[in-house]
Amino acid sequence: MTAPPVHRREQLARAWTRSTTAATYIPRSPDDIEGVLLELVDEVLASLGADEFSSAAGNRIGARLVSEGFVDPHALAATINVLSHELLADLVSTPDTELARRTVALLGAMSAGYADGLRDYTLTQQEDVKQALFNAVLRAEHNLRGIENRFHEVFTSSATGIAITDLSGMCIEANPALAGILATVPDRLPGRMLADIFRDEGAGDVMSSYHRLLDGEQARVHEQRRLRKEDGEIAWVLLAISLLRDGAGAPAYFVTMVQDVTELHLLQDRLGHQLLYDALTGLPNRQCFHTKLESMLERADPRSPITLCCVNLDAFALVNNSFGHAVGDRLLQTVGRRLEEAVSDENALVARIAGDEFAVLIEDSATTPDIGDLIGKLTAELVDPEYIDGIGVAVGASVGAVRRNAGDGDAIALFRAADTALRKAKRTGRRQWAGFHEGEDRTALELDRLAASLPAAWEVGDLSVDFTPVVRLADRKPVGARAVLSWDAVDHVTCLQLAERTGWSVHVGPLLLLEACKRFAGSEGVLSVQLTRNQSGDADLVRAVHRALEESGLTADRLELSLDVGALLDDFGDARDNLEVLDDIGVRVGLCGVTGGPLDFELVSSTGVRSVTLSGALGAGSKVLADETARTVRMFDELGAACSVLDVRTAETADWWASIGVATAQGGVFGGS
Repeated sequence: MTAPPVHRREQLARAWTRSTTAATYIPRSPDDIEGVLLELVDEVLASLGADEFSSAAGNRIGARLVSEGFVDPHALAATINVLSHELLADLVSTPDTELARRTVALLGAMSAGYADGLRDYTLTQQEDVKQALFNAVLRAEHNLRGIENRFHEVFTSSATGIAITDLSGMCIEANPALAGILATVPDRLPGRMLADIFRDEGAGDVMSSYHRLLDGEQARVHEQRRLRKEDGEIAWVLLAISLLRDGAGAPAYFVTMVQDVTELHLLQDRLGHQLLYDALTGLPNRQCFHTKLESMLERADPRSPITLCCVNLDAFALVNNSFGHAVGDRLLQTVGRRLEEAVSDENALVARIAGDEFAVLIEDSATTPDIGDLIGKLTAELVDPEYIDGIGVAVGASVGAVRRNAGDGDAIALFRAADTALRKAKRTGRRQWAGFHEGEDRTALELDRLAASLPAAWEVGDLSVDFTPVVRLADRKPVGARAVLSWDAVDHVTCLQLAERTGWSVHVGPLLLLEACKRFAGSEGVLSVQLTRNQSGDADLVRAVHRALEESGLTADRLELSLDVGALLDDFGDARDNLEVLDDIGVRVGLCGVTGGPLDFELVSSTGVRSVTLSGALGAGSKVLADETARTVRMFDELGAACSVLDVRTAETADWWASIGVATAQGGVFGGS
């Protein structure tokens, strides 16, 4: 994640000070304001940079703004504008969705905390005014004129709208602030009924709240309402309604306090939209899409079919790298628009759920095409290039699709099924699609679970290093051992395949090598370790070998490392350099997975390879295969590389391999796996 701009903390505090003081009057010195905001900047940056992000700091910051005197909503709007601009400025050159997500969440929490703080501030002010009104009535006989003057000053100068009404709801007096909120003049409010003054078109009878007070159901009422002002515009307000009693304790008047929170409400709406919709394409984001998917599943007939497609753009990074992110962004907008056009005749929803991944949800009808035709429509929309600033660009897509009845699973299961199908499609190549199959998924899911649990199995000792004998076929005598991974769940080969899928093979390789060298150092012969593709290309392989030899005391000439032949032929990672350096330091270097093609022979002839482990595809399965395998062994022998084979299970097989010149073998017939 891109780090928040801690180095610009003082600059950010000054920008925040300038923005808020320009937006509203705050009765404090500029230095005092900047000192407070610098403390809040530190809290913002600490929250954004935390390992475990929590938006709770936003609530505290919003509440503190109110307590420090930033009580005008314009101050909040200025705060949101300057923080969103300054905190996200670095993302123009280094986009980071995590920092953007944290920033939006923190600003949303700040708005919520500000709203809570402003509400408490308003209620406190309202209680103060109510108490002043009540005290004024009690002291009226003794000092009526002075009380009336003080009340009139509070009443007329208050920033909170105030209406005093009789018990029927007729306005007796209203202050200028209330008239301003309702876009009218104060003289037009007295004599009108509350239902006419507070025209709430959506929340029902406004007088119901007053009746509850009069009936003793509540001591006071606090509620938010959407009012239509005199000029036709909408105002969101917080109403605080209380009942004033006369000297005998009987109900006499209603006092209604009105706080205009329209700007705050609109700001929260905008932040809410940003949290649920992708800012670039305007499409629903993953969170919003998941919610809508859940809603569809809940309201749909359990027997009605729905289709979910996950669409991943192929090689989209090439567009960003070649033409820049501006072109890439416009292409994403085009893709979103075209996908919507492709399903415009369906009850469908399109969303952008990741950087270059979209989702298409369809509530199937009688005219919805089968999955193959549907995916054809989606991908056909992406074929034609989009011309952006004179550049014609287009991308293909891989698609994973699942179609099932609404009652056959929840949203999480449906999403996982479509994502599983997408991963299957991508494994077969670009611009491919695949459907979801339960049987295949059960097997794949079990392998995924095993792959994910490999580190824990190693940590607790369930996965460990073992040895299988390496035997010289000429006399069947042991000449060393091969280090393998031992786990009750799967065999060594499957274990390595799972580790390659997650990349954990690069981590476990040095651990296996070190453990094997330590345990084998006191034995006779040569220790053989065969490496996977990722292990062969690992930039730290030579360092791991040096450490294993140094800590175990095993000499380099007693260690044979067989690198993956595919990694060497593809020049993958540091595989070529690793082979040369290992040969230079005296380690026996070999190849594994060899099939005997011309490139294999060229590789052996041009490097220091001393041995080759033949692929399991070779053998005596047919006369042609047997003859070609024998020719391959002879060719490697002429090049000075001894051949070895794995998984020899019978004595007859061992005799055949020996007859064609294979030097060593491993397998069950010799007591190994």
